[in-house]
Amino acid sequence: MQGKKRKAENVISAIHEAGGVAILAHPARYRLDAKPLILAAIEMGLDGIETYYCYSRGVPWEPSEPQTTELRQMGDRHNLLMSCGTDTHGLDMTQRL
Repeated sequence: MQGKKRKAENVISAIHEAGGVAILAHPARYRLDAKPLILAAIEMGLDGIETYYCYSRGVPWEPSEPQTTELRQMGDRHNLLMSCGTDTHGLDMTQRL
């Protein structure tokens, strides 16, 4: 998707049309407050949030407790799917495990 087509609501819609679920990756990592970001995405059809993530970027990988707790509570409150990710972008999975 390019340009205006990359708007969140268009991306979420395309994911749903393809039979997928729209999950917001590491929502507490952006330079925005996670709560309004998630609430806005829910209004656009968001299905879930990456709840368990290593915000401290530590090795070995371990979910960051304060953010995980807050996101888990928000996910429960809004009936969102919750996911986990190591954020490994290469072939060497041991980088982040």
